[in-house]
Amino acid sequence: MKFKEWKIWISQLPWHLKWFVILVLLRPIVDNFYYLKNVSPFLSPLYFVCITTIISFRKKDVSIFDVLFGIWALLMLISLFFMFLYDPLSKTYFEYLLKLTMPTYLFFFLRLLIRTRKDLDGVLQSFIYSSLVVVAIFLFEIFVNPVKVQQTRGLERIQGTYGDVMNYAIYMSLGFLIMCYFNLRNKKMRSVLSENSRIIVTIVLCLACLFKISHTASYGVFLIILALFILFNLGANKTVGVTLILVVGSLAYFFGASTIEEKITPLIQTDIAVIEGKKDDERLLHGRVGRWKMMLEEYSEFSVPAQIFGMPLNLVETYPYVGTGSHNDFVRILFFTGFFGLMIYLSILINIFRRLKYLSSSDYFLTLGTFMILFLYSISTCPTLYAPMLYIIYSILCFISLPKSVLSE
Repeated sequence: MKFKEWKIWISQLPWHLKWFVILVLLRPIVDNFYYLKNVSPFLSPLYFVCITTIISFRKKDVSIFDVLFGIWALLMLISLFFMFLYDPLSKTYFEYLLKLTMPTYLFFFLRLLIRTRKDLDGVLQSFIYSSLVVVAIFLFEIFVNPVKVQQTRGLERIQGTYGDVMNYAIYMSLGFLIMCYFNLRNKKMRSVLSENSRIIVTIVLCLACLFKISHTASYGVFLIILALFILFNLGANKTVGVTLILVVGSLAYFFGASTIEEKITPLIQTDIAVIEGKKDDERLLHGRVGRWKMMLEEYSEFSVPAQIFGMPLNLVETYPYVGTGSHNDFVRILFFTGFFGLMIYLSILINIFRRLKYLSSSDYFLTLGTFMILFLYSISTCPTLYAPMLYIIYSILCFISLPKSVLSE
């Protein structure tokens, strides 16, 4: 989609949908005011997404995803009802109300917006435009002065003006995926230099970001997307695929050993010690495994209804457990909506795979890459609580939810 086509697309959207695209464009700026939530949760853009969804949603072209998300939403509301009974009318409760239900109302909102391939392309391109703000902040931190620096395992992390490094990680991983997708969609390759210079620049920016944010999961996400992109290119355009292999191979040869020793080894040295038997298993993944074991032991002591439908049914303090405290989305969902809710969420992931057979090669790459991003980040963080990540992941999910006739266009 050219810029002129994108402008026409956005101009034709009704205002109850157009404002969301504007939010995607402004999100990197909005996230600089993260701490406004301490004033009022109703200042969050998520509040307006929720209201728009409730007012505008109409049942149409129901898919298996609509059914699963509907059941999941019901389970969330049950847990939130019991959380309300425990902590009624507090600001914290209303903040979590909007945050925890975001995965469902955002999905149904995007079902309103994503009705054709052009809608998907429009949202993806809007995200790329918004990423330019993040790139500008990142380059300022590199070449002028870091805005905010954290120390982790002997390495420095820059995080700009955002709440944590996940903001950089989100725009890096999803931006890379989208740029690769648009590259695969372009069937009229004129020359390697003219058509793939953007991909090369994107890869360089991604590597620079990875070295500066020192985020282990993001290394894995980047490598998986890169491997998928090379694999799909070898099938569609061998010249591009071979060129990428040569470029990546050259970078690995000249910078690989020193980079791994300096930038990656400090991040995984504890895991290596565990594998070698020098440290306890609980120290794996920066101590997260030990935390998960402790939390799952607590889960096993819940009442039967709480195990099935969620910890809030015990009428106890649950905010640290149903928020980002677990550092694992599967564990978080288990605590929030119980075993039943986790099974529903896993069913959503399984049905993404079931839709792959209906997709073209480029759509297959985009969907599989999206799944890998969601899955890999879910192991050590909680991606379904990060709005900018869900903007794109759910847009893609809503696209593959469309009838097969639309997917084949």
